[in-house]
Amino acid sequence: MTKADRLPPPLAPFDGQPVTTPDWFKHALETKAETGATDRDGVSLAWKAWGERGKPGVLLVHGGTAHKGWWDAIGPFLAKEGGGRRVVAADLSGMGESGWREVYTMDDHARDMLVAAETGGACDAGKPIMIGHSFGGFVTLQASTMLGDQLEAAIILDSPIRKPEKQREGSPPRRGGRVYSDLAAALARFRLLPEQECDNLWIIDHIARGSLKQVEEGYTWLFDPDLWAKLTYQRRDPEAAAANLKCPLAFIRGENSILMGAETWDYMKATFTRSPFVSIPQTQHHLILDDPLAVTAALEALIEGWARKPV
Repeated sequence: MTKADRLPPPLAPFDGQPVTTPDWFKHALETKAETGATDRDGVSLAWKAWGERGKPGVLLVHGGTAHKGWWDAIGPFLAKEGGGRRVVAADLSGMGESGWREVYTMDDHARDMLVAAETGGACDAGKPIMIGHSFGGFVTLQASTMLGDQLEAAIILDSPIRKPEKQREGSPPRRGGRVYSDLAAALARFRLLPEQECDNLWIIDHIARGSLKQVEEGYTWLFDPDLWAKLTYQRRDPEAAAANLKCPLAFIRGENSILMGAETWDYMKATFTRSPFVSIPQTQHHLILDDPLAVTAALEALIEGWARKPV
């Protein structure tokens, strides 16, 4: 996508003013939540949790350069369904309020998330169900093959799993690091990656505000600007992953996602032959923002109708 093709920043017209929020999301934000942090290998891992400790656990893993607040329209609802659950959303290292590493690996990300789940109470009633979106879906896939014996099941949302020869080589461009003079200037620069239209500007406003921290000179993004350069990349072998899953795995995509077209989706279906596949109508890659209630319903159906039954 060239500069000329880029969409205008969604929050620029609001000049830093809050976007009107629907009542149901206001109520979701008012739902009691516990926050905390744990440590693994000297790196702090921040988490947020809804629901009672001692209930069946769910672990939510956000996408690249995102944070646990991306789940704020979903976590409270998953917590109260199914007789009650303990739902933990954690910040990956280098993102959100978690600490930064000198080197990031998928193994570390997967282990970090299980430690955060345990500390946050998602493991108190047994093995949790792990749910990851976008980059968090690849972390979830890693956990399913490496640590799947510690999971009841896993669900991946809009993470394109391609043949090895069609996978990305090298790291994405450096992002973040810039300091903006005030909050309005920072919010005006916020964009979704990959870019897409999203009618729910209220949730974009919410996650954008949660993506920033105040520093002496103004505001800057929470994530490590060298995040991708520090990440150790290696080609995934989807067929080996499918053969070595240690827990049940399901897939959800946005029906109109630019990352999950027919070729990719059909390849995933042909590779992960024992997995359910679900498309959320009229949503794109950022489906948890496009239609969080529909995504919640799909997750609920999978958790209760599939994940808790032997495969």
